[in-house]
Amino acid sequence: MQRRSGRSRIGGCGIFAALNLLSCVPCAAQAVADQLALCKTETHPAQLRIGACTRVIDGAADNNELKVEALLQRGVLYELGGEPEAAIADYSQVIVLDATSAIAHFNRGNVRDRLGQQELALRDYDEAIKLDPSDADVFNNRGQLYDSRGEFDLAIADYSEAIRLDRSSARPFYNRGLAYLSKGEFAIALKDFDTAIGLQPQDADAFAARATAHEELGDTAAAIADYRRALDIAPDHAEAQEGLERLGN
Repeated sequence: MQRRSGRSRIGGCGIFAALNLLSCVPCAAQAVADQLALCKTETHPAQLRIGACTRVIDGAADNNELKVEALLQRGVLYELGGEPEAAIADYSQVIVLDATSAIAHFNRGNVRDRLGQQELALRDYDEAIKLDPSDADVFNNRGQLYDSRGEFDLAIADYSEAIRLDRSSARPFYNRGLAYLSKGEFAIALKDFDTAIGLQPQDADAFAARATAHEELGDTAAAIADYRRALDIAPDHAEAQEGLERLGN
């Protein structure tokens, strides 16, 4: 079962605040404002937006605030478009311009983690947490990194902190349940899956994970019911199909 990550994000101070330093040249400021608006408009094609972000970066002169906003946006677009190295380059440039950007460290950590650069990713998550210890997603994603290395206690500690910071998200409950499942602590895992399902009742993965916990605890009827519920939501769910076959259903 796959863990759930928090997605990379875009920070920024807003178009008009970022343009303060260009206000003495109204025409240039308006041109940059138009390009920044295009850069940030989600309904436009990615390549058009990347071009607009690039024009903002090139035209921002000494306005680092504006460059940071455009670089973060372009980095996310590169990331979503399957260009991880370009995304890392943009996030790294943000960090050079603004060493206090927790978002840039978080986003770069996400890309590095997906590339298998775990030590570098861990450094980025550590720095993001140091800069902004209130961000539940960073704790969740660092927990996933620990999880993938079999460091389940560290993972559980991070998921627990993510939950403390934001109890409305099903993601860290689900992830922590998987970590407890990996440790063989099935009853505790079951409680986390219960909570995850309560928060997100159409999550087929959570039902399949809870079914596994029921199965390990010897409650075959409950396991079958949860595997079936997973298949009601996602008819092609492989783990639920395998579970029912394993239990003779």
